[in-house]
Amino acid sequence: MKKECFKCHRTLDISEFYEHPRMKDGHLNKCKECTKKDVSERYRLAFESRAEYERRRNNTIKRKELKRIYTKRSREKSPEKYHAHNLVASAVKRGILIKPNACELCGKAGNIHGHHEDYAKPLDVVWVCALCHRKITDKEIVLDEVHGNAQAD
Repeated sequence: MKKECFKCHRTLDISEFYEHPRMKDGHLNKCKECTKKDVSERYRLAFESRAEYERRRNNTIKRKELKRIYTKRSREKSPEKYHAHNLVASAVKRGILIKPNACELCGKAGNIHGHHEDYAKPLDVVWVCALCHRKITDKEIVLDEVHGNAQAD
């Protein structure tokens, strides 16, 4: 079965449209690609108001309790990870490790994370921004074990 997207006017297979129970044929009238673009644009435009909403939401008693439970479970699940993070924080505080102001991979300044390739070597970290850290974690960037150089997949 085929359907035309009202936004880009392409005729596509019905599987290229999200299901929607209120539509006559059971599918949204906008293709998945156009829907994703619109959601991304709305997300970008509403960032400040959404960020403020999340800050308020995270200060509620219920959210604080959920965060405490999550943190406790994470520490119990991966004690070596917890230990490595504490050692890095302590080393930075004592001046043994120097936390740079910019990402070692992309050079972006801001909130810099210490990434561990191996928690058995807790002070062996690569200092990266949140975006590069996510890419490393998702295996989009592979770090060269010898030099710590990044290679995109």
